[in-house]
Amino acid sequence: MFIRYDLEGKPQVEQTGDGKLQVTVLDPILDLPVILKPDLLTLATAILPNPVEDIGEIFKVPRNAEGFLNEAHAKLRPVDLPSDGIFLAGLAHYPKPIDETIAQAKAAAGRAATFLSKNTVEVGGIVAVVEQDKCAVCLTCVRTCPFNVPVIDYTVDAAYIDPAKCQGCGVCVSECPAKAIQLKNFTDTQIIAQETALAAG
Repeated sequence: MFIRYDLEGKPQVEQTGDGKLQVTVLDPILDLPVILKPDLLTLATAILPNPVEDIGEIFKVPRNAEGFLNEAHAKLRPVDLPSDGIFLAGLAHYPKPIDETIAQAKAAAGRAATFLSKNTVEVGGIVAVVEQDKCAVCLTCVRTCPFNVPVIDYTVDAAYIDPAKCQGCGVCVSECPAKAIQLKNFTDTQIIAQETALAAG
């Protein structure tokens, strides 16, 4: 049985004349004080989330209103974070008992093992590719990428995008002033061809 209370009307604990405990709390539904006489009273301290704003921005990890991390999908991917290869367990998710924490930790370890057991990791085909001869090293892609993937390779004086880290969002493609970046399977030539075929009916 759960009874909600406001911080202005916290439960009052006192000892009765016969030495027993008595808890008085205002029930918000009944709008009346409810008197409880428990055999045992246990106080649980609040669990606050650690400040993870910096890490959350680096790994693009979403947080809920209370500051705990959110999973990618509550039913389909309960221990995965939206960013690939990052998993979630324990109090980083939300306050939970030890047995649930252990079960979630085992699930996260199992998900990580599926990646670690492979010799190679396949990535999606929709990734950005830099044409080095067109790149002017203007740093536009480095500044605009929400995942901080593009880096400048000074050995070839051009930007480099790691295909394993690229999320295929296309922000760098749209912002590149020299049109030196193309999104595989969504190149300008392919999109124009699709529009031409659509217009031709």
